[in-house]
Amino acid sequence: MRRFLLLVLLAVPLTAAAQSSQFGVRGLGQPGRSLSAGAIGSGGAFGMFDSESSLNPAALDGITAPTAVFTGVQALRSVENPAGSESLQESRFPLLLVAGPVRRFPLALGVTYTSYTSRDFTLATTDTLALRDVLVPVNDTLSSRGGISDLRLAASYRVAQGWAIGGGFHILTGSNRVQFRRAFADDSYLTVNQQAELSYAGVGVSLGTIRRLGPGLAVAALLRSDRYVGIDRDSARVSRVDLPYTFGLGVRYRLSQRLELGTQGLFRTWSGANSDLLGQGAPGARNTVEVSLGGEYLGDPRRPFRRPIRFGARYGTLPFPLSSGARPEEFGVSLGSGARFAQQRAGIDLALEYLWRSAGEFKERAFVVTVGVTVRP
Repeated sequence: MRRFLLLVLLAVPLTAAAQSSQFGVRGLGQPGRSLSAGAIGSGGAFGMFDSESSLNPAALDGITAPTAVFTGVQALRSVENPAGSESLQESRFPLLLVAGPVRRFPLALGVTYTSYTSRDFTLATTDTLALRDVLVPVNDTLSSRGGISDLRLAASYRVAQGWAIGGGFHILTGSNRVQFRRAFADDSYLTVNQQAELSYAGVGVSLGTIRRLGPGLAVAALLRSDRYVGIDRDSARVSRVDLPYTFGLGVRYRLSQRLELGTQGLFRTWSGANSDLLGQGAPGARNTVEVSLGGEYLGDPRRPFRRPIRFGARYGTLPFPLSSGARPEEFGVSLGSGARFAQQRAGIDLALEYLWRSAGEFKERAFVVTVGVTVRP
C-alpha cells in the first residue's frame, strides 16, 4: 500500500480538527526542542547550558545530585488556512530526564526521553467524485497519532575547573497510528476505512562542550549527527529519510549578581531529507535556523532558586514547507519562573510562551504553558 504512505507524507492541512500544529503535518512532523521548562522560560537562550534539558550532553556537568525531571505542556492555538479557522488545544509530555553524578569522579551520567518530532493531527476534506456517471460528494478524514521519540544515553566529564565535555548516544524510535476514512453522501456506497502503523528506527550521536572563559562569561558548542530514520509500514520497510546534522553555539554572561543574559543559535541540515521527500512527491525539506535571546533576573542572589524571573524571545524556521512557495517560520516570546523547596530536593518551573507561525496563507498563534517538576531524592 505505497499510496497510503504517500497520502500520509503529502497530507495537506485543510484542518477541521488537530491536536498539534498544522505545520507538523508535512514530512516527519513538528520537531521537538528538547528543553526544560526553565530553559523555555528564557526563550531557549540558556538551553546549551541547562543540565535539565536534553540539548547539550556537556550540560550534565551541572548535575550535583541524583535528579529526575518531568515536563508537561498544555497549548491553546488558533489556526487559519484556506479552509477556514479553528481553535485547538493539545497536551504533551515532551521531556523526561534522570541523571546524577558519579562519586569520586568528575563524571555525570544521564538518560533522557524527549520528542524528536510530533505528528498528532486530524485533517478533513470534502470533494466530489464521478461514480457511474453520477457526481457523488465525499468526506475524507486522515488522522495520525504519534511521532518519533529520542532516547538519549549521555555522559559529561569535567576536564578542568570551568571546562566540561560530553557525549550522547541517541536511539530514535516511535510510531504513527494512521487512519484514513472516506464517507459517501450516497448511502449505496460503503464507507472506506484504511488503517496502518508506521514505525521509525534510527540512531544518532552528539558531542558538546561548555567552557568558562572569564568571570561571568561562558560559551557552549554542540555537534550532533542522526544519519537517517527507517520507516516501516506494518513491519515492512517502505522508506528511509535522511536526518540532519545539528550545529549549536551558546553564550551566557553575568552582568551582575542579579542579572544574567544568554543567547544561542542552532543550525540543522534538514535539506538532507529533501530528495527523499521529493521522491514521494512532497514539497521536500529545508535547512533550519533557530536564534534565541533571553535572561534571568534574581530577586535575591543568595537564593537563586527562589522565584527568579526569566524572559526571552526566539526566531526560527521550520523544515517542512506546506507548499512549494512560502517558507514556514515562527517567532515567540516567553516568561518564566520557578521555586525550590524541601531543602532544594524538589522544585517546580513554569514557562509561558506566545508563538506566531506563518507560511503564506497558513497562520497560527499559540499560547503554550510548560510545567517542569524536579525531584532530587
